[in-house]
Amino acid sequence: MNTKMLELRKITGDNIDEIIALEVGEDQKDFLETTNLRSFADAHMMNADGIPATPIAIYNDEVVVGFLMYIYDTLDHESFKNETFYEEKCYFIWHIMIGKEYQGKGFGKLAFEKMLMDIETAPHGEAKYVALFYHTNNVIAKALYASFGFVETGIIQDQSMLAIKNLDRNIKIHY
Repeated sequence: MNTKMLELRKITGDNIDEIIALEVGEDQKDFLETTNLRSFADAHMMNADGIPATPIAIYNDEVVVGFLMYIYDTLDHESFKNETFYEEKCYFIWHIMIGKEYQGKGFGKLAFEKMLMDIETAPHGEAKYVALFYHTNNVIAKALYASFGFVETGIIQDQSMLAIKNLDRNIKIHY
């Protein structure tokens, strides 16, 4: 498959069944906290400012190959209280997955790059950071996120590492 035709599209009644049907391999099931169906349902919850999450279908040509979701929110969890990013606005990447039959073809990396380009346009408002959690045993995710400038914070919740990318070029993150 040619990754040059990769597109991020809105999830609609026409493609939701394809999103729900996507699965990761057995060896990756521990890396995702929820199913695509549950994540899509969660997407309709809103942040404190009333902004819902942004669920997106990942297409290669006309085939759904994955799903991602992010939300514009505030990094205000109690465990972040002593961090420089505490109470700062951010885009939080809530879910990203590529279906097992489409993995290893570069779709995840390209979709992630396209999502970050979208986030950098501040579609819901200005933010200093992009944040995400990934399972501490997921070495592929760790390498992918590091290649895009995400820095591990050392904060681990439920076997998942919090990593942050700085969107403000004037602020440096060191851990």
